Amino acid sequence: MLKLIGGLAVRNHCEIINFCERDYSDIDFVGLSKQLKDIEKVFSELGYTHNKDVIISSGGRRMQFISGDGREHVDVFLDKFDMDHDVIDLKSRLNLEKYTIPLSDILLTKLQIHEINEKDIRDILTILKDIPYGEEDKPGFVNFKYIAQKCAVDWGLYYDVLLNIDKCLSLIGNYTLTVQEAERIKTGLISLKKLIEKEPKTKKWIKRSKIGVRKQWWNIIESGES
Repeated sequence: MLKLIGGLAVRNHCEIINFCERDYSDIDFVGLSKQLKDIEKVFSELGYTHNKDVIISSGGRRMQFISGDGREHVDVFLDKFDMDHDVIDLKSRLNLEKYTIPLSDILLTKLQIHEINEKDIRDILTILKDIPYGEEDKPGFVNFKYIAQKCAVDWGLYYDVLLNIDKCLSLIGNYTLTVQEAERIKTGLISLKKLIEKEPKTKKWIKRSKIGVRKQWWNIIESGES
């Protein structure tokens, strides 16, 4: 079982391809660790070489496969997505969408980025422009409640997600959008922010919030895992 994650996952759900179309330098999937050997076999049959340095350096959390000509690589996250923040366990969530991880998780993987770039902001706007949202898990739907619950456990995640929501709000005007599209995105971002802020926080969150930015709150991504 392999499900798309990242920019190509966003594109799979995009209604207006011209808006979300961009360069996709690599392909990312999420798979199950219990199927590691099957995943390795599939990519071997496709002519890819398993870069075992990545699975070793990631502690068994990620696989990487290099194409025969060395020009392309495919990353496969195993069971969970852990980059800037260790928050998204996907092991039990891979059946919700046919080709991708759940849309709620796609959005969260973008919002959790500590140093967000333009392509990630465009992906966030694409999701909120094209996809319905609310407070439940179902195919083709973004569950804002799920994202708020994740942020209520991890202060660092909460901090970066809110920063990125504000950044997206400030940059909406830089994109070619209709008035209706821009308003829909703005409404979605504001609604998500309010839900995150009002979600009851855990004791762990409250304890970490007292330290704030005096202590690093995000993971440093090793160059071999980017």
